[in-house]
Amino acid sequence: MMQHNNDVKAEQIDLLDFLLALVNRRWMIVKTTFLAAVLALLLTFLIPKKYTATAILMPPAEGEKNSMLGVFSQVSVPGLSLPSNTTSAEILVQILKSRAVGERVLNRFFHVENDTLPLYRILKAPSSDIACWGLPNIVAFTVSEQGFIAIAAKMHNPQIAADVANAFVAELDNVNQEKSVSRAKSSRIYIAEQLVETEKKLTEATERLALFQQQNKTIALEEQTKASIEQAGELKGQILAQEIQLGVMLKSMKSENPLVVQTRRQLEALNRRYQELQHGGSPTSKNDDVFLPITDVPHVGVQLALLLREAKAQETVWQLLNQQYYQAKIEEARNTPTVQVLDVAVPPPFPSSPKRKMWVFVFALLGFFLGIVAVFFQAYAKQLESRPQEKARWLQMIGNLRDDVHAVKSRFLHQSQHHRN
Repeated sequence: MMQHNNDVKAEQIDLLDFLLALVNRRWMIVKTTFLAAVLALLLTFLIPKKYTATAILMPPAEGEKNSMLGVFSQVSVPGLSLPSNTTSAEILVQILKSRAVGERVLNRFFHVENDTLPLYRILKAPSSDIACWGLPNIVAFTVSEQGFIAIAAKMHNPQIAADVANAFVAELDNVNQEKSVSRAKSSRIYIAEQLVETEKKLTEATERLALFQQQNKTIALEEQTKASIEQAGELKGQILAQEIQLGVMLKSMKSENPLVVQTRRQLEALNRRYQELQHGGSPTSKNDDVFLPITDVPHVGVQLALLLREAKAQETVWQLLNQQYYQAKIEEARNTPTVQVLDVAVPPPFPSSPKRKMWVFVFALLGFFLGIVAVFFQAYAKQLESRPQEKARWLQMIGNLRDDVHAVKSRFLHQSQHHRN
């Protein structure tokens, strides 16, 4: 019991001595804190300043997502990978992060001091390929909850920072337009081939119809039968056109693309309507050459109906393809901006780093704690003079550590000498 009281009393005395040491050396702690703050202040003047310029893009309409996915799902964009559940704003950010956009910006020329150099040279990189790896340290892309896209460029020159941020906006628009034009050109070429083929089939069907009518002295059908045949022909034409449209889409989109899935469903619906009209509402045959379940139509009338159907179907396909062809030409020639800029990046008036206040605060706090630690060790060292046993243990521990260091050093020198020999 007496021993426990002595231990408690010793701890209280040690704590009291430590607090007294803090009070007695308070000015040393203040000086340490002040010197650390001054050191931080000097370092902030020595560290190169960096300026951050930010450009803000408007959130793209969500309806544009399918068209963007259609453009970039199969078209090769270096460094671009798009998950299926991305939003339109995230698609634009992924394009901004792609190597295709990054290399274009790195190869752009910027005015610096009295010279004009490509960005990768300004960044002191040997090539744009190598400079691409350091782009995340220079520019950051973020998307707000509302869909606004921020492009923040950090450079040593405020004007170059603004120019780099605006360059990313310009190259994003260029890549969007080029890929859209490439897709439109591919669609136009494919549609043009189908249009030529359909025009040939339409001419042949019209000639066969005219020849048949001439040989059979112009056979006429009942108005109701003619209306049914024409309706079936129009449906068949729409089916053929939809199949061609699906082929156009599959050339630039994946099969699971929402637009492809929607087109397949429309094609299935047209086929069902065509079968119902063809077989009187209960399709039991898959023979596309039979149009109407009318047993009392003469053989000559049935032949005429087939020829009318073929001519009408090819005419419908030709009209739809002609519209798509000119639409594709318009898309290919379109040169409108694909992104909407809310705020153009401007040179920032103040540097974004180093953050002087934060540095001074952190270093002052560090200096304050270092001063306290120094006072603690001074007080503890003074107390060790009156504790020979504890001092001996410390000296023994320091001696052991010194022996370990000497042993490691000797082994290292021995191995080095062995390798030289």
